[in-house]
Amino acid sequence: MKEIKNDKIWLFLDNEGPCALNDNAQENAVALAKECGLGEEVGVNFYRGTSNIDDIWGDFHKLPKDPSYSSGHTLKVVLPFFKAMGATAEWIERFARKSLRIVPNIETVLPRLSHRFNVWQISTSYEFFIRAFCDAVGFDFARTRCTAVDGFDAIRLTDTEARQLLAFMREAATMPVIQYDEKTGEVAPEHQEHYDRFTQFVWKTVYGMSVGELLRTVHPVGQAQKREAVERICSEYSVPKERAMYVGDSQTDVQCVEFLQGRGLTMAFNGKGHVCKISDIMYIGENARAIEEVAHNFAKLGREEVLRYYSPYRKAKCGGLITTVTQENFKELHDKSVKKRKKFRGVAIGDLT
Repeated sequence: MKEIKNDKIWLFLDNEGPCALNDNAQENAVALAKECGLGEEVGVNFYRGTSNIDDIWGDFHKLPKDPSYSSGHTLKVVLPFFKAMGATAEWIERFARKSLRIVPNIETVLPRLSHRFNVWQISTSYEFFIRAFCDAVGFDFARTRCTAVDGFDAIRLTDTEARQLLAFMREAATMPVIQYDEKTGEVAPEHQEHYDRFTQFVWKTVYGMSVGELLRTVHPVGQAQKREAVERICSEYSVPKERAMYVGDSQTDVQCVEFLQGRGLTMAFNGKGHVCKISDIMYIGENARAIEEVAHNFAKLGREEVLRYYSPYRKAKCGGLITTVTQENFKELHDKSVKKRKKFRGVAIGDLT
């Protein structure tokens, strides 16, 4: 690991969104569904439904069999289905490397930021993907926290289990996206039956299979675990929150933003959902140099001056829009951000939270 610069700012980056255009788990699901004959539509709809219900499980309906469940744990829920579709660890690693798509200029921005500041990546993504990214851009993997999947190939899957899992994927792909109250987590009455069916199948049927071991042994770096990682690093190196900056884009970044709220600086990069509302700064654009611009201003000016500098709307030097988030402008900014997110990363990925 490179030396720690104790007098510099600490920059924590989510990977997918601010650094990479991918949603690697979603892309795995779609590619595997196509390869095994389920078809692209089943892969897209199944993953979208799982990601949506993951937010409900993680934020509201705590699971007795998995009290640590947090938004972002979709990554372990889909693993038994990956095996049923024929995935191996070698396939997942190879696919990560060939499908990697990086945010423009991140390959030059990260080395410059790492030279000047203490930069870490805190990601829910599989280790397969984060290693591929680090190799591609020359980032130190020792400064990442991500989801490890050990012994994937050794976990058993019977033919009967595989057939059940594939049949459920087809069924789930026809279900509506579960609607729920974003304040209470209460599921819409017309969707309750679908929600119960999905929950029972994963946490009773799959959990009881031999391949259900993946639900017990894989520990994703979800929303809560991302915050824990940032907290541990800040504690270990005695980092004041006032010198910390976090850049994210989705629901799994909410607790990290809350951790630094009011003291450090937080930035949503083409974000969607609640993370946009609670972040200090929003960037809507297509260039990683925006992260560099804000980080350098934060190091030079401090949090309050940065908020004043980007209020009102200001064009980023690299293109796009950077602005301080307020109650008055949040709705307009969020709509623009979601539109850019879908255009920049693709609709199937842009729709995910």
